[in-house]
Parts: sequence; C-alpha cells; structure tokens
Amino acid sequence: MASILILMVAAPSSFAATQKPVPKTTVKAAASAPAKKPVVKKPAVKKPVVKKPVVKRKAYVRKKVKLAPPPKPVWPPKNFIENDGVYARVPTGAELVGLLSAKTTLAKTVSACEASACGAVYIASETNCTWWEITANVFGPSYADITSYIPFGSLRMLLSGTAAHTVTPVFLITTEPLIPNQDLILQTIGMKKEKFYTLISMGQSLRQIAGAKINAVVNAISIAERKDIADRLAAGAITEEQSAAQLDSLPARIANELTTYNLTVGGINVKCWMNDPTEPVPSTTYTPITQR
Repeated sequence: MASILILMVAAPSSFAATQKPVPKTTVKAAASAPAKKPVVKKPAVKKPVVKKPVVKRKAYVRKKVKLAPPPKPVWPPKNFIENDGVYARVPTGAELVGLLSAKTTLAKTVSACEASACGAVYIASETNCTWWEITANVFGPSYADITSYIPFGSLRMLLSGTAAHTVTPVFLITTEPLIPNQDLILQTIGMKKEKFYTLISMGQSLRQIAGAKINAVVNAISIAERKDIADRLAAGAITEEQSAAQLDSLPARIANELTTYNLTVGGINVKCWMNDPTEPVPSTTYTPITQR
C-alpha cells in the first residue's frame, strides 16, 4: 500500500485545462503505533556478600592428670595376730558373707559352704612366702551330750606362696555335713535357703530362726529318721540290734543335727614356708573323726 500512494501524488497536473480539478487525496501517513521506549533494565545490584567471621576453635588440649598412687596397705595389718613375721586374723560372719558374695568366681565355694562346715582366715607375712601350710580343727556337739563340743575332724591345706605384705583371704572348706536334713527343715519352717543361711551367718541359732516351729522341725526329722531306719532294716542293711540302738540314740542325733550348723573351725595354725614344697600345692585334706 505505501508504494501505490506515492505514484498518484507524483503524476503531472497539466493533463487537461478544463478538467475538473481532481480532489487531492490527502494521504495521511498511516499512524504508526507509538514507539515503545526500550526498557532499560537496571543493572542488578548485588548485595555484597557478608562473610561470617571464621571462628577459630581452640584446639582442645587434654590436661595431663597425674594419677595418685594407690594407697599403700597398712602394715602391719590391724587386728592381726602376729608370730615370727606371720600374721593371721579370722574374719567375722558378716565379713565372710561379704567375701563369698563379692566375686562370682567363688560360686563353687559358696555352694560347698552351704552344704559343709566352712571357715576363713586372712594371712600375711613380713617376707615372701614360697608356699603356705594351714591346719585347723572342726568342732561340734557330742552325740552323748550336745552341750559339750568335741573335735569332729581335722583340716590341712597347702597353698601357693604370696609376696611380702600381701593380705590374702583363705577359705577353709571341709566335707563335714552342715545340716543333714536341710531341705526338710526349710520346708517345715517355710523359708528360702538364701535367707536361712544369711540368718545363720549373722549368728542366729536354728531355734531362733524356727521360733514356734522348732517342735514341728524335730517331729519332721524324727519321722524321716525312723522311716530311714525301718527301710534299711527291711533291706537287710542293718540288723535288729543295730536298728534298736539307732532308735535309742535318735533323740541325741536329732539334737546334734539341729546344732551341727554351729560347727566351728578353730585351732587354726598358719605357717609360711620359704623352701620349695615337697608335696603337691595346692591341696586340701579333711580327716573326720569317727567316734563322737
């Protein structure tokens, strides 16, 4: 369209004198759309990156802690009996229970001492000992007179040596029966074995533990012992005379059984040897006395 309009405007006007004037065509330039101003983008202003100050951590320097040396054992040990550089002391019942419950490795010792008479002694020496020899006696009530205590047997133990000024606990374990009818007694008085032996270790007698049930305990043991005698007689293990004698001595034996737990391990003798042993070490020998 723009080229045609331009030719019509340029044609000559002297084509005819009388010719009617041709109206001029006013050609208006086509209105063009207003020019858009170019969008001038503002340059993005980047915010300055504020770097956080680097906090330097101080290197942790572990302080050297000087360990205090372990306290030196008191020497000579207190409350020990001393003889020519050899020291010994018998622990109390509470100490003995504490020793037996302190280490799990003593489980066999605990089991043995629940069934048999036991004792303990602390030993120490001024000089090194190559090996130890400990002897002791077990005392219990007489069958004839339970108020009289007589020797029930003797114990001899040989132990490995120890260094000077070293206090060592030693358990004196015998095979002397502690309470022959233990299960029957516990069943009669309705008490657990652990509590029963705890009370005994605290020094209480069976009469104190059983209380009003002591007669029931005696009756239960009497029935069990009479049945045992009758069974052995019927099996031909004993004669009529032996059966009668055992029945006659039954009250004394029951009284003995009820007090056997009060066996005492006494007459303890401790020797520290510095020469080489001539016997197997360690070893334990208990010799019961048959006549009581």
